[in-house]
Amino acid sequence: MGKKVAYNDRVLTQESHSYRNCRDVFLNKLESQALEIGDFTDNADATGYIDIDVDLPANAIVVGWKSVVATGFVGDTTAVMQVGIAGDVNKYSGVTTASCLAAATVGAMGNTDTAMVCAAQTVRVTVTGGADFGSITAGSMTVSLYYFLAN
Repeated sequence: MGKKVAYNDRVLTQESHSYRNCRDVFLNKLESQALEIGDFTDNADATGYIDIDVDLPANAIVVGWKSVVATGFVGDTTAVMQVGIAGDVNKYSGVTTASCLAAATVGAMGNTDTAMVCAAQTVRVTVTGGADFGSITAGSMTVSLYYFLAN
């Protein structure tokens, strides 16, 4: 038998590839502050947004997000949410129809074409009502973004 390899030792195979023990790859979580309806900015259309206080770090590879809606975003006929950045509201939302109209836990996998973050970014949560964001009278949630870091 060959030499036993310790955790994180580099293993050279007979091919020209090297492999590393992947037990040091961790799923990270960026959790938002409590997002209350009164803290959202109304875009004077069907959408409103809020930026999460903590930036997503550089070299993050986003795999998805989860939202715990404590109080539904009520007052309009629908309320759906997306997670992204300014200028690309669904950058991290593989699904753009996650309902936040009622209290529930919802989420989505990340977009595979925009999952890599090269520079730190401010995450934006956007809620879209059926007609006018100003019609939404209540709502609160906490959003968690899940990511790996590329070294």
